[in-house]
Amino acid sequence: MSDLTLNIAASGIEADQAELDTAANNLSNVSTPGYAEEVVNLSNMTPSTTSGVGEGVAVQSVTEDGSSLYDQLNLVSQGQLGSANEAASIQNLTQNAFPEPSTTGLQSQLSQLWTGLSTLATQPSSTAAQQSVVQDASEVSQRLNSTYSQLSDVAQQLSNDFQGQGTTSGGYVGQANQLINQIATLNGNIVAGQNGGRDVNSLVDQRRQAVDQLGTLLGVRTTTEPDGTLTVMSGGIQLVSSTNAVDLQATGSASSGDLGLETTNGNVLPAGGQIGALLTGVNTTIPTYQSQLSSVADSLAQSLNTLQSNGVSPTGIPGATSSAGAPPYAGAFLPSIFVNNASPTTYTPGSGSAQSIAVNPTLLANPSLLATASGSATPGSATIDPTTAQAMAAVGQAFGGPDDLYQALVGLVGSQTSEANNNQTSAQALSDSTAAQLSSVDGVDTNQETVNMLSAQQAYQATAAVINSTTTALEALLAAV
Repeated sequence: MSDLTLNIAASGIEADQAELDTAANNLSNVSTPGYAEEVVNLSNMTPSTTSGVGEGVAVQSVTEDGSSLYDQLNLVSQGQLGSANEAASIQNLTQNAFPEPSTTGLQSQLSQLWTGLSTLATQPSSTAAQQSVVQDASEVSQRLNSTYSQLSDVAQQLSNDFQGQGTTSGGYVGQANQLINQIATLNGNIVAGQNGGRDVNSLVDQRRQAVDQLGTLLGVRTTTEPDGTLTVMSGGIQLVSSTNAVDLQATGSASSGDLGLETTNGNVLPAGGQIGALLTGVNTTIPTYQSQLSSVADSLAQSLNTLQSNGVSPTGIPGATSSAGAPPYAGAFLPSIFVNNASPTTYTPGSGSAQSIAVNPTLLANPSLLATASGSATPGSATIDPTTAQAMAAVGQAFGGPDDLYQALVGLVGSQTSEANNNQTSAQALSDSTAAQLSSVDGVDTNQETVNMLSAQQAYQATAAVINSTTTALEALLAAV
């Protein structure tokens, strides 16, 4: 009977020690990412006799106390938060290219150009007024160039973030591949550990952390297989199955607006998370802004170039299509105001024209070649007719003209930036909510774990007292014999 009592007490000591160790481990990992609270699973030992007397308690296992449902909800929210954070960051970067309202923004420079043209209309022959208009036009074209280039720089930086720079960084794609392979390796280690009867909870925690990070990057879903491995998918593409990992690679480029992600065997991956938002920014958002900025440049160039070609300078030089330039006039014609850098005599509109618009070098060298008079002026004769200069100044007020187009673009950038920031706030709130729900299920409750530790300590002390009492009684009986 004494042996049975000691065996029962010994099993209690072992169970109490397991609960003490588990509570201590939980408390020490309160802030460890991916850690799930562990619990000790106990069971009664099966009696070895038919007397029905129990033989103690056995530690069956130490498992994690979690919820697959809340794990999935948390994983989804991580992907949404990663996407929202990246989108907000991109919008704030692009908004920096449009410093409006300000004295250095394009709107202010356009206004200065229209004011200069209005002044020229009152003084058609003024050298100072002519020089001022040409200088204003040059500053407008340079601002269009710099804004377009600034957006291109943002796209290139995002591309570098995506695929890395040089040989020292793999960017988001490299990070994703590391995590994918890490998860596959942990799958194998977990199965091997389980088959060997080892505690694999720390490996499961590491895998959960890696999956969360991959979810933030890509947006993923997981399925737990019967053997304990995780299958990981993103955009309908299987990335991890058991110990098999599928590597990803970047395709296309930011400059061509077709940056993409695919598996190394050529399957296009419609990614979510940070990468999905980044690709949308590079391939859609920034090209849209650049295209609309080029529409501003086209409207400006085509409006003023048309008036220039139909007008006459104060000294009587006609534009190429003015009535004053019709035969028998055989002299020189006025140059276009705006040209493309690549083609310095003409202007060609297009989605990238804001990058190339420039004031004609001939006009920069000789501002007196600005048309101020109507096309009916007499070729070769000086004129103070201000009709064309007035029409040029009126372009600033034209419905659907360059100012309207630019204001619409600034409004679009502002509204999309505000929307992205609001989405980021909502995604953060959702992430916090799902994280709290998950924590309530598998997070470490410090108060409860402290109680568990104290309870285990008291049980340990009580069991030790039983052993001590049994030993004392046994020694007394032996001494009495």
